[in-house]
Amino acid sequence: MNKYLSTRKGRIVAGVLVVVIVAGIVGLLWATNVFGWRVWRLQEVQAFIGASLPDEAADIQFTTRTTPVRILWLRYSLPANADMQTFVAAMGSPPLEDSFTPFPAPNPQEAAITWWQPTASTIYSGVYWNAGSKVIEVLADRSDSSRTWVYVRAYALGNN
Repeated sequence: MNKYLSTRKGRIVAGVLVVVIVAGIVGLLWATNVFGWRVWRLQEVQAFIGASLPDEAADIQFTTRTTPVRILWLRYSLPANADMQTFVAAMGSPPLEDSFTPFPAPNPQEAAITWWQPTASTIYSGVYWNAGSKVIEVLADRSDSSRTWVYVRAYALGNN
């Protein structure tokens, strides 16, 4: 093998082979991003909703789908006394309204998301607004006195 690579022809063949392999890997990564095959990371979730999660956020779970448009479900917990208004305002939302839920009834499309349970909330505040290119819904569930569960559903109004 070393003898073959020491020839001009061997080096050219090896060089072309390396270029083809690198181009294939880069092409595959590009395709997964373009066609939405790659799983979203938390930074993409935050970019989609337009705000970073609070530093105290824990138990973060999210899922997203792209059919027929991008839709995102996000849930996390905060200490019971955490300020939710700063997070909501960072997304461009009006303030949370006490005893308002943007999720009045279970949605059959969400039945498979086992951690998505906003309709089980008994003490809550919420908000719903159209941000122009997407609709965002937030519910702060304060039913548990030790922590607040935050539910966010956002969906694009076009092909985002």
